[in-house]
Amino acid sequence: MRHDRRAALAAVRDNWDRRAHAYDRFYQDYAQDKREAWRTVCEKILGESFARRVKPLKVLDVGTGTGFLSTLLAELGHHVIAIDTASTMLDYARAEARRRGVAVRTMACGAHDVAALDTKFDLVTARYVLWTLPDPVAALRAWRDVIEPGGGLLLADGIWHTWRHDWRRLVGSLRPGADHRFLWQLLRDYAQIGHATPHWAGLTPCRARALLAAGGFERGIRHDQLLPEYARPTSADFFILGTRPAKLP
Repeated sequence: MRHDRRAALAAVRDNWDRRAHAYDRFYQDYAQDKREAWRTVCEKILGESFARRVKPLKVLDVGTGTGFLSTLLAELGHHVIAIDTASTMLDYARAEARRRGVAVRTMACGAHDVAALDTKFDLVTARYVLWTLPDPVAALRAWRDVIEPGGGLLLADGIWHTWRHDWRRLVGSLRPGADHRFLWQLLRDYAQIGHATPHWAGLTPCRARALLAAGGFERGIRHDQLLPEYARPTSADFFILGTRPAKLP
């Protein structure tokens, strides 16, 4: 079982390393009004969740990718450590922090291995990460253990693959000027990590809450209604969920 998990983690890491350039290109072209919408939502959620907090939060951004969320949180004045297993993603995240003129500390670390950081955090964030993990409950338990008393977890995720959703993307990819490689890339991704991730199609809020409960967290509060429609990802069931570690019996 341990060997299987190591192999699964390696497959996921290699997949995101390979996709890093395209992922960075997507966010380089990302509309500024969408980014500002995310920034506003993060500011509002954290303002409500840590209403009595005066000092900046110490934040761990898990699976930071090319640094979209970590740079937003740094712009809001928080102290951010951004981790990822994909070294190419981290290279882009560092470049993004420099481009935005913010301080973000980046480290190579897996979502399941945050105890190795030997640090406690006020907030753990994971944007479009939980669905990619071979053992999401183990990761959630690890995140819970590095959260300071009174701290919390902020998740964003959704359903990313349905027959209808992928069919529409396939049809769109066949239009003149579109990226015609969609079907090949989808099949390649599934072949590489579909077997390694139990939630490759994505997560519903209900399923995410079940994982949270198993990982030692409260049911949490949904915040996705705060994000304008134009800034939402293409997902069958997108959600933003804030929660805290459950009290021990």
